[in-house]
Amino acid sequence: MPIVAPDSLETALKHGKFEPVYFLFGDEEFLIDEACDRIMSATIDESTRSFNFDLLYGSEVSTNDIIERASAYPLMAERRVVVVRELDRAFALRGRPDESSPFARYMRTPSPTTVLVMTAATSDVLGRGKGGSGAKAPYNLITDNAASIQYKKVYDRDLPSWTASRIRGMGREITPDAVELFIGYAGASLRVLSNEIEKLFTFVGDRRRITAEDVRAVVGASKVHNVFELQKSVGAKNLELSVEISERMLRAGEPPQLVLTMLTRYFTILWRLVELRTHAKDQKEIARSLGISSFFLNEYTAALSRYSMAHLRNAFESLLHADIALKSSRVEPPLVLQMMLIAIIRGEPMRGVPLYGYDYSGA
Repeated sequence: MPIVAPDSLETALKHGKFEPVYFLFGDEEFLIDEACDRIMSATIDESTRSFNFDLLYGSEVSTNDIIERASAYPLMAERRVVVVRELDRAFALRGRPDESSPFARYMRTPSPTTVLVMTAATSDVLGRGKGGSGAKAPYNLITDNAASIQYKKVYDRDLPSWTASRIRGMGREITPDAVELFIGYAGASLRVLSNEIEKLFTFVGDRRRITAEDVRAVVGASKVHNVFELQKSVGAKNLELSVEISERMLRAGEPPQLVLTMLTRYFTILWRLVELRTHAKDQKEIARSLGISSFFLNEYTAALSRYSMAHLRNAFESLLHADIALKSSRVEPPLVLQMMLIAIIRGEPMRGVPLYGYDYSGA
């Protein structure tokens, strides 16, 4: 059977169509766990759950144990459900089944009264067969016969669209500036983003539109001066304002490492924008490739006009040295960030911070 996209599973479950075997795999463990929970909710009879549901872990069972549970008959219900998390661990610790194994035989003729759900939080399932889309042994025993769904990595550049799409799917809308702010506060973990979305929904109540002010109130708490304002001031090469914002952020409890992370992302976008502008002319296409809203593209373009390639390289070097200084030197974080901002905005090497016993002077 072909490996399908997550949307296919959602559609089938909404129409009450169940498969005897599901295989959920990929790099996004949160999405895999979420899909597994949806299958369980749609297939388990809660009144007989204690009789007809088994949760197994690949680190604790063999493939023969899995098939033994899956082959059992349901009690006082239409079906039983067996969930096996970390199937890849079972293969790694207890050997890989072959074509003649009980596991392979079950995959070919699964029990019609069992829904078997297996997960593997890894992309190391697909081989290099025709078109590079075939599964390698022993996963091919599953993908050839079961409903297999791949959950691909959601990269940083895709987080704004992923967040906005998820919110739309839940019946709300979020403004472009609110999305950028939300990701800046919540980070790149899909699990954390999902939890923070739930908090936003509780905060806005029946209101359908989520704004930047809502995000500041719920996710950003009382942080008036945030990393996006810092990015703007750095992009404008306003040194005095940049230092003031960074100091207020630290006093408000903002971790200095988060400041470095977001500024690194900011300059990475500027670096990529240099190349994209030479190949793509459509503004929406450029913004999509950068992983930002087109709403902010002019702001990034204006910042790029102030930073030459040499200045961009210096910015990355300064961010790296600030990171090392925060981890290894005795210099206080506010001073480290101040020296880093001076170096970035003036286009000079970062000076005066002792790193691992060496006073880096830019020489």
